[in-house]
Amino acid sequence: MKYLSFLFAAAFMSSCAYAHEHSKHEHEHEHEPAHEHEHKHEHAHERGVEISDTAAKLIGLKTVRVEMRRIASSVGFYGRVMSDPRALRSKSMPLAGFVAWRIGAPCEIRPGDEILRLVSPDAATAYGELSTLEARFDAVEKSGAKNASLAAELAAKRIAYAAMTNALVAVDAGRGEFSLRATVRGRVNEQLVASGVFAERGTDILKMTVAKPPVVFALVPFSDARGLADGAKARVGRQMGTIRVDRTRTDGLVGVWIAYDIAGDGTTDATPGESVYVTVEADQAETPVACVPSTAVFRDGVTPSVFVRDEHDEDMFVVKPVVPGRSAAGWTAVAGLDADDEVVSQGVYELRHALPAAGGEKKSAGHFHADGTFHADGEDKE
Repeated sequence: MKYLSFLFAAAFMSSCAYAHEHSKHEHEHEHEPAHEHEHKHEHAHERGVEISDTAAKLIGLKTVRVEMRRIASSVGFYGRVMSDPRALRSKSMPLAGFVAWRIGAPCEIRPGDEILRLVSPDAATAYGELSTLEARFDAVEKSGAKNASLAAELAAKRIAYAAMTNALVAVDAGRGEFSLRATVRGRVNEQLVASGVFAERGTDILKMTVAKPPVVFALVPFSDARGLADGAKARVGRQMGTIRVDRTRTDGLVGVWIAYDIAGDGTTDATPGESVYVTVEADQAETPVACVPSTAVFRDGVTPSVFVRDEHDEDMFVVKPVVPGRSAAGWTAVAGLDADDEVVSQGVYELRHALPAAGGEKKSAGHFHADGTFHADGEDKE
């Protein structure tokens, strides 16, 4: 399917491939302003490809900036994004009573949303006893007498009632009716008791998932995990995370958890279930060097090169020679690039096929077949 897609992309790119040569544009330079002529002369020996936005999307073209990385101590491995196990929770009855649900699972909840109503005979009894003691204490106070034991009993009864109804909102304290409300944002996955049922205190009544960012989990061979430690920083795509290491396994693997470092609006572009590549720079004392994705480096003839976005034309990608160094964790150290260069990391294969030959030699026009083979025009007729 990659080649079928490129069949259409080639139509956009073939007419845009270029090689800056004086002989080709001499007649244009006669009428050009001096600064435009100087700009073209500056790039006279550069070769590249101009590609439209439509063609770029069709071939899946992606670019990245040159990054400073500690390549010598980098460790890379694949992990899987998953829901944070700490986000899975169950909710129990805070008070024995009859349940009346105000929600229907599955559903989303936010702080303050009413989850259920409960009617507790025990709470109604305790409230009645407390009301009676308060009335007696008020009568003694009005008479001017002192009753220390009554005051102590009333204080103890108030504390006991507050503890019994903690985290509940009173609806009708006299009949023991209370409202249980959500304190966190999340999703109720399952209700474990039905409306109208009497549930004892401590009975699990629902299962829920608290709204927390996903985490990444990976199993790393022991030899690759030597430099990993709790609290170390890891790159997961374009985001950063903090590592937690589990070395309790006995199968030669080390469990590695990465929690995203969430800032701003508290969101991440990670999707539970997807596979992601994790990079850890184990030695923070190492001097960072300029690096590009290893997929960006190709050989233009025998010269290691990359495609760099032209600073004067964002649709143009020119070939730039580089001197590659050490590779690790999917990145390669390179010399010969500027710090702000933007290189092609995906779509290099397709751009190479649309690239004019070196030295101004014209490249034979052609097309791709469904089987992925390339034929110059006229070959099919032989």
